[in-house]
Amino acid sequence: MEPKCVIISAGSFPNIEIDLQEGDLCIACDAGFKYAQQMGILPDLIVGDFDSAREAGSDVLEGIREIAETDPDRIVQLEVRKDDTDTMKAVKIALSKGYRKFYLYGALGGRRFDHSLANIQTLLYIKHHGGTGYIMEEEQMLLIAENETIRFSRGNTGILSVLSLSEVSRGVSLSGLMYNIRDAELKSNFPLGVSNEFIIDEEAVVTVEEGTLLITVFWGQ
Repeated sequence: MEPKCVIISAGSFPNIEIDLQEGDLCIACDAGFKYAQQMGILPDLIVGDFDSAREAGSDVLEGIREIAETDPDRIVQLEVRKDDTDTMKAVKIALSKGYRKFYLYGALGGRRFDHSLANIQTLLYIKHHGGTGYIMEEEQMLLIAENETIRFSRGNTGILSVLSLSEVSRGVSLSGLMYNIRDAELKSNFPLGVSNEFIIDEEAVVTVEEGTLLITVFWGQ
């Protein structure tokens, strides 16, 4: 099984267990360390300028300080004024170490919608650098499809939405879903692909021949 990079960011954290195997890389971003603490996970790296860690409480900041004293190689201290978000910096570090599969937790919600949108853009950055990224929530998952086909195995239930991130996505085909289309165009200014549904005994297939799609899967009822 290909090793993966798990990134724990500081957004709203899903009520979900994180499966870490030998060879995986776990990075906590700033106040995302709080969630790692709650799960009893010692991240391989803790990345950030630690502004949100200060807001998260003294226990979080003290935990980071203790690790900085006893195991400083785990800490990647960033400047407050920087081009990369903490999550983006974590992705760049993992890419440089050869990781190509990414699972992002705590990447949505919180007080800052701009960070949620930035993390969706980070999925696109991962795609453009030869990787595959997933934003994971308790009941939903987000991923990018670009000039490719994505397949979902039989047995899924819930909602699948497909939105164009590029101005126009051409050659979009959906099959094995409640509403199927073939060789269609989706545009970034009209949410035509929202709220499709899985058919439990069908393999769902999403194809985009030219363009970039954001796929969201909602398993909740």
